[in-house]
Amino acid sequence: MLIALAWKNIWRSKRRSAIMIAAIASGLWGGLFAAGIFTGMYDSIVSTSIDRDLAHMQIHAPGFTEERLLSMALSGPDSIEQSARAVAGVTGVSPRTLVDGMASSAVTATGVRIVGLEPAKERAATAIAHRITEGSFFEGSGRLPVLVGKKLKEKLGLRLKGKLVLSFQRPDGTIMYSAFRVAGIFNTESTPFDGSTVMVRSSDLAELLGAHPVHEIAIRLATNDSLGSVQRKLAAAWPGVRVESWKDLAPELKLSAESADVTAAVFLGIILLALLFGVTNTMLMSVLDRVREFGMLMAVGMKRRRLFSMIMLETFLLSLTGSIAGTLLGALTLAWAGTAGIDLAWFSEGLTMYGMSAMLYPAVHAVLYPTLGAMVMAASFLAALYPAIKAVRLVPSAALSTFG
Repeated sequence: MLIALAWKNIWRSKRRSAIMIAAIASGLWGGLFAAGIFTGMYDSIVSTSIDRDLAHMQIHAPGFTEERLLSMALSGPDSIEQSARAVAGVTGVSPRTLVDGMASSAVTATGVRIVGLEPAKERAATAIAHRITEGSFFEGSGRLPVLVGKKLKEKLGLRLKGKLVLSFQRPDGTIMYSAFRVAGIFNTESTPFDGSTVMVRSSDLAELLGAHPVHEIAIRLATNDSLGSVQRKLAAAWPGVRVESWKDLAPELKLSAESADVTAAVFLGIILLALLFGVTNTMLMSVLDRVREFGMLMAVGMKRRRLFSMIMLETFLLSLTGSIAGTLLGALTLAWAGTAGIDLAWFSEGLTMYGMSAMLYPAVHAVLYPTLGAMVMAASFLAALYPAIKAVRLVPSAALSTFG
């Protein structure tokens, strides 16, 4: 009965209540959409890094990620690769040879990371083959083909089928110089990666090195949910190597992924804090307009506790109505934008400095909705306290003598 009475009281001033509900709904709608933008940006940075070259997991010899020495190759890479392929949830495994060297053209020279890979296996582990904008991903290439990033192409003044000289140190300490032909140009979401990475076939690199070391095995998973279980299985099977997930390899990406929900919750909390003052003001005006009514109710025997509860319920129902409307509107907007995407091509040059795609898909993680519900309830409680206390402190005789 008290709930029905509280709901009826809200609509005694239809215009005021409607404006407040609209304010709450629009505030939460805007907050959810902004939170979706933040989360979408963080997710984009993580997913593009995994697709580009990181994969979900990598296997190295102990100390390789810190020292990156040519001699620190994996022992028995074929056995490790077969073992990884046998694990449930693994969809791609790509062994790589990593060498630091120099790339020279007729224009200039620059330091690069030379990645020796097997094209077919790399296709299954990363999406780099889909980032080729000129040429091909080693298909139909002649002798010593090389793939370069768009940024490196511009820096060295290269062109498709042009010559690129790579120099690097062999295991015996001698410096090897070899001319490669540009077979393809890739353009990823990361300008630093495109400006410092070249890719060659591992068989060609092994011939020049005089050896076939495997420094890294990249592993692609069907879903990110199986990351922990696959990592534990491989670590248990091969205790002599380092099995690292993308969270271990790129802690800044882990921080971005984990901070997305926190950032969204803080942003929504600020919006709710601002709306709290509006709800408090609305309910206080309602209380002041009904002083005689409250005095009459207390005079005929209504307990102050029930009066307090009624004001609290009115505030809660007012906030809940606006919150439900705003959350539904925000969820529908995010569902549409998350499917259609937002084209940020105008800002693509700046976005690629941070490894983010120019196509943004806003989204919020499901855990945010119960968090938002708890925040709305807390805000409603705080907003109702002062008006409710104001109402129960009224003296019935004085309230009845009030005009209006």
